[in-house]
Order: sequence, then structure tokens, then C-alpha cells
Amino acid sequence: MSKRRILYYLGAFFINFVIISITFAYVGLVPFGNNNFLSSDLGTQYLAFLTELRRQLVTGNVHLYLFSQSLGDNFFPVISYYLLSPFNLLLVLFSPKGIPAAANIIIMLKISSMGVTMAYFLKSYFQKISVANYMFTIAYSFCGFVASYFYDLMWLDALIMLPLVAVGVMKVIKKQQYVLYFFSILLAIIFNYYLGYMLCIFSVCFFIYIGLENNLFQAHNKWRVIRTYLITSILAGMSSAVVLVPTLAGMLKTAKTSFNVLNYLPSARFGLEALTELGIGGNTFNQRLEHGPSVFMTSTILILLLAFFLSDRISNKDKWYSTLLLGTLLISMFVTTFNTVWHMFQNPAGFPFRNSFIFTFVCIFIAYKAFDAGVFENMSTIIKSTCLAGILVCIGYSTEWLLPRIIEKLGFGMPNREYDGRYFWLSIVCIIISGAILLAFHMNRKFLVVVILMMSFEVIANFTSVMSTAGFGNQLVYREEFAKEDAILKNVKDRSHLGHRIIVSKSGLNKAFPEKYNNYNDPILFNINGVSLYSSTLNQNTLEMMHNLGYYSVNVRRISYFGGTNLTNALLGVYYRVRQWDNHYQVEENYNAPTLGFLVNSDVYGFQMYSKRALANQDRLWQSLNGNSYEYLKNALMTSMQQTNVKNKTMYTYQLVTRASGPMYFYVSPMNYDKAKIYVNGKRVDTEPINVYKAATLRLGHFKRNKKVQVKIVTDKSLDLNPEYFQSLDQKAFLQSLHKFRNNSLKITSDLNHDTVRGTIDVPEASPMLFSIPYDDGWNAHVDGKKVKIHKVVDNLMAIDLKSGHHQVVLNYQVPGLKLGWIVSTISIILFIGFNYLIKKRN
Repeated sequence: MSKRRILYYLGAFFINFVIISITFAYVGLVPFGNNNFLSSDLGTQYLAFLTELRRQLVTGNVHLYLFSQSLGDNFFPVISYYLLSPFNLLLVLFSPKGIPAAANIIIMLKISSMGVTMAYFLKSYFQKISVANYMFTIAYSFCGFVASYFYDLMWLDALIMLPLVAVGVMKVIKKQQYVLYFFSILLAIIFNYYLGYMLCIFSVCFFIYIGLENNLFQAHNKWRVIRTYLITSILAGMSSAVVLVPTLAGMLKTAKTSFNVLNYLPSARFGLEALTELGIGGNTFNQRLEHGPSVFMTSTILILLLAFFLSDRISNKDKWYSTLLLGTLLISMFVTTFNTVWHMFQNPAGFPFRNSFIFTFVCIFIAYKAFDAGVFENMSTIIKSTCLAGILVCIGYSTEWLLPRIIEKLGFGMPNREYDGRYFWLSIVCIIISGAILLAFHMNRKFLVVVILMMSFEVIANFTSVMSTAGFGNQLVYREEFAKEDAILKNVKDRSHLGHRIIVSKSGLNKAFPEKYNNYNDPILFNINGVSLYSSTLNQNTLEMMHNLGYYSVNVRRISYFGGTNLTNALLGVYYRVRQWDNHYQVEENYNAPTLGFLVNSDVYGFQMYSKRALANQDRLWQSLNGNSYEYLKNALMTSMQQTNVKNKTMYTYQLVTRASGPMYFYVSPMNYDKAKIYVNGKRVDTEPINVYKAATLRLGHFKRNKKVQVKIVTDKSLDLNPEYFQSLDQKAFLQSLHKFRNNSLKITSDLNHDTVRGTIDVPEASPMLFSIPYDDGWNAHVDGKKVKIHKVVDNLMAIDLKSGHHQVVLNYQVPGLKLGWIVSTISIILFIGFNYLIKKRN
């Protein structure tokens, strides 16, 4: 590579690096200040996953089953969706408490790298190495998608790969060369299969476009080129089977497989208000879950794009082909049916129009074609395009302002559509100035520097407009609180027995976060066996089982520790509960809980859950485990219930008499604790720091038998005279049974960090051993070296049969589909090597 080309690509990288550095420095983000971006999914999900990846890379102990994922789960779907970017190797250079800073630096490097691949695409298509190319590398690297979703850092690799896929398609058609296309598609899928899938669809669209441009479909060898393109595409997809097959096996166990016919109806996804996205500040962080397509591309690019269709310098054929490509991509976002297909046949849960970066890429590409054709040399074309750009933004903001008021007048309420009028005026001013600079550029090419500076200002303004409504965490506080919690949890972990779980119910990390931090992923963050999880890969069967036992779940991506009882804590082997109070950590030891495996009665094989009857499920389950019909959870005697109206709500006053000595629990589904107030004997019950919007078991206190208890519930929910709402645990009988389970627990000898559970046990008489580990096809069990059958029990736990005597029990985990994926990938790569050799030999 020549020195000129090296400097060209370095220029694209460093211009982007300077711009993103200025942007981060302006808002004080690490490494330029103490702020870190611990908002949204970066703080609640990715931070924990990156910390776990860093832990495995540093220790060299790569394992694919984590007991820190709720009750335990396959880690491979998390790796394949979130963690396969090569940039994540940089995590080894940081300490665990420095991961938020590492995430910022990785984001900066990815955005800078986008400029390099875009520069390569522009050089390849237009055969030009020019400073003017940086106009378009800046517009692409800081487009609306990047500004809106930069904190979803696993998606940024797709923007690096997109220009390479485009060049690969060009080489397929123009030169019948397939290596770049094969590897760009393969790596795009491996780095992030979700957006990699979108790039596969784009490659088909771009293949047709470049084919039309180069008269491929009239050429004598058209079928050979089409055939080899399709074969290469299929082999590239099959070569990624090492990622796709095990990921598919894992994701089929999540709620992602749900089908909703509404997602396939040909309805409109947005209206004219989406035109605000063309200007600065078209959407903000607060609107991240619902907004129009993020298609910001700077005023200069927008003017050039419009000029492409208005100028006589562009042939009608070129305009027609470009309209076909742009129209296809626009319709794919506008029509719900196509939008769902682009999003892997699932409607996105927030963060909509995740394919908008492809539309923006094509807009920038077409704008460069206009620039290359010299449309700026025609003053009337630039003036018309500038005016049209301003009109489009005005229409967008007018609709944004007017439509909600029309809806309100019709009596449907005021829609919550936030917008800042200042960004409208800034957008209009930038459009006018950009048009004027383009006119000046026609007269003097030195104005190119002014164009680049103007575009840099716009992308910085748009980027900061998104972040302006986001709260920032404090990196110094995070480091300090992480160190404290890490130290206490290591101490607790060393004190506990192998195979026990730890709950962190209140974390000091809350102080470092800008929004409420609910500790869902603390187990992953600190490498402890936990109960909770927040992840798109959450096992649906585990979620439903825990929900039926009374644990809180706000949606299909979250399961909380909240809702546990003495009984469920014992069932799941929860040994410690840790929480911070007044800057000190309190550690509560639990109940001599058994380990992850213990002997139970064979009645466990016939047990099934009831929906929305958590306390009944717990009582029946404990009876099954013990092989008796003793009532461990006893309904309170309800002597009376009164109803009174209190500020548009109803206050229910229950007079109860307990029937057992022990903790009393309350459960009704659904029940919004966040809006309700519950008082026991005049004292309000603390519903923990988590806002419970649906249903969860609530502890009301500890009472002796035959104790009179008054419970007042202020709620907008209709309640009945139902004694099952309130149940007391017979503590004495429970502890007796618990002691038996504890004495018949598996003595675990493995550290659970090597995809293996190993232990010994003395079995007095033939019994099932229940494992509080979710059932998974990847597990296989051996007793004294012989493979035994694993049974699915309690909806989603595991059990094996043991005969009397001393036994060595070993559970080994292998990711379902991983071996098959390796075989398919290896064969496909070999086939492509042979296929490519034959093509070269034929040519």
C-alpha cells in the first residue's frame, strides 16, 4: 500500500477520533472527565457482560455456562449477541472497575474505524483519494443511528462492516472476485448476527443496484455471476454456523420466538413527523424507545442528495436506479410487514428502526455521486435543494407540533411527543449556511475546509443533543463502590459453601448510576451464583417457573430476586443476602439452605405449577419434596374485610388471625405495589427499592400463631375476601424438613466455573436428587462414571435417580449445537476455498 493511501486512511480515522473526542470532552465523559454513560442497556446489561468477558479473558478460564445468569444458563447466546467484537479484546487492559471507561474508549475506536472502511468504499467506487471524501466519512460515522444508539456498542461493528460488504458486492459484479465479499459477510454475522442478518439483506439490494448500473442483467455471463454470488452468500452464511447454530438453539428457549400477527400487518410505522430526523436533535435519549428512523446525515449531505434528483447533470437512468434502491429501503422501514422481516421477524422492544443506518449509508453514497458529478456548480440546483431541505424539516416539525393538538382536540388525550424548538431553528440555520458554503465552494475549492468544519459542527451538535437528556454516572464513585462491593462479596463467597447462591438486594453501585439501578446483573458483575438477570437471552421456561413461585418479572427480559420467601430461598440454595445500609454492608446468613443438589421424595416427578398461585405452588411443592400432605403455608383466618374510598382508590381493611408461627406472606396477581400502599398493624410495609408493577410475593412480617393482624391495602385493584392472599409459613415444620434436605445435600467439590458440577453424597435409600439448576439439553449426568437420565421436574429444574450408597455425581455442560456448528463452519469454509480456486482456474 502506498504512503498516500496510508495517510488517506489514517486521516479518516483521526478526523473521526478528534470529533468524537471533542464530543465526549464537551459532556465530560471518561476519559476526558468523570462522567460515564451508565444509562439504558449499557449500564444495566452490557457493563456486566463486558466485565464477565474481561474476567474470562484475563484468567484464561473460558466457560460457556454461568450460574450467575439467574439460576444458571447457557452463556453462548450472550457472547454471540453482545461480545464477539474484536475490539472487546482491549478489555484485558482495564481493571474490572474500569470497564465503563473501557466501553467509552471502545466506542470511540469503533466510530473512528467506521471512517476508515467508508473511506475505502468511496475510494473503491469512485476511484478517488481526496480530502473531499472526508465530508462523507464524517457524515457516515456520525449519522443519526450512531448518535442515537452509540451506547449499544455491539451494533457499531455492523457499521464498520457495511462499506466492506458493499465493496465486496462491487468486486463480485465487476471483477468476479469473491473473497472480500465472503469474509465481510462472514465476519459481519460473527461480530453481531442480528445486524449481520440485515447486511445480508442489504447485499441483495446492493447487488441488484450495482448489477443494473453495470448492465449485468443484459450481459452474457449474468447467470454465472448471479449463481456464484448466491453460492458465496450461502457458504458465508453456513460458515458462520459455529455462531448461528448454538445461538439459535439458545434463543429458541427465550421469548424471542413469540409470534404476533400485528407485527406483520401492512400498517405505517411513521408519518411526516419523521422528517424532523433530518435535522439536528431529531430525537433524544428520552425518546430512545420510540421515535422515527434515525436518518440524520448533515445538511450538506441532505442538500447534495436532493440535488442529485434535481440536477440535469445526473442521468435519468441513474436517478431511476437510485430511487429504486432508496425506495426499497424506505419502504422496508415504513411498512410494518417489511420492518418486522428486517428485524429478524420480531418487532423491536424499543430502539426502533435498527436498519436505518443502511438507508443513511445509501443516501450518503448517492450524495457523493451528486458531488462527483459537480451538481454544486449549478447555482439554481443548490438553491432549490437548500430550500427543499428546509421545507422538509419544516413539514416535520409542523407535523410534530400540530398533530398532537389535533389528537387532543378529538378527545384522545395529549400524546407524549417531546421536541425542542431550538433544534428546529438550529437545523434551519445550518441548512441555509451549508447551502451558502456549497455555492461558495463552486467559486473557490478552498471552501472545502469550511464545508468539513460545518459538517463537524453539525454532527457534534446532533450527538450532544441526544446526550443532553441522558443522565451520566460518576466513574470515580463507580470505582470506589465497585471495590467495596467486590471485597464484601468475595468475603461472603469464601465463607459460603460451594453450590450456594447469594442475593444482593441493595447495592452501593446505585450511587454511581444516573437512574434507578435494580441490581439485576450484580451476580454476573461480581461472579457470584445469584437469582436475578436482565438479558434479552433470558430463558423463558426459567422465567415462568420463577414467576409462578412468586418472583417478580417486569417483562420477558428480567427476573428479580424480589418475591423470594424462606421456602424458595431454601429450594434455590440462597445462603446469604447482602445489602448496603448507611454506607455499610449488611450480610444476612440464610437458614442452612441446601446446596444446588439434594435428595427429595419421588413425588417431585408428578408436581406441576398453577398459574398466578405462587403461595399455593410453594406449599404444594414443599409437600412433594417431602412426600407428605402437611400444610407448610397456612391461610390466615379472615374475620372481616371492609372497603372505603380514599382519593379515587379503595382501602381494603382485613382483620386476620394467623394459623402458624413464622413469616406471613401476601400474594395476589396482578398487583402493582408501586401504586399501592400496604399497612400491617398501622405500619407501612417497605416494598424494597424495586418498583413492582405486576405481581410478587411480599413479606408482611413475622407473627406467632393465633396472632391478630390488621392489614390495610390502598389500591385501585379490586380485591376479594380471599384467605389465600395471606399465608403464614409454619416455621418449625419448615425448619425440620429443611434440616433433612441440608443433611442430604450434594457435597460440591467443583467451583462451578468450568461448565461442571462435581460432588459426592451418601444416599440412605433410593431417592431422586433435585438440582436447582434449570433443565437444559446441554447437561449430561454421570453417577460413579455411568451416564444417567436427567428428568425435567418442577416445570424447569433437573432431577436424577440415585440408589442407596456412596456416589460420585458429575454434571457436564456442552453448548447445544456448538459441535454441529463447528462441523458445518469447517466444511463450508473448505468448500468456499475449493469453490474460489475453481473460479480462479476457470477465469
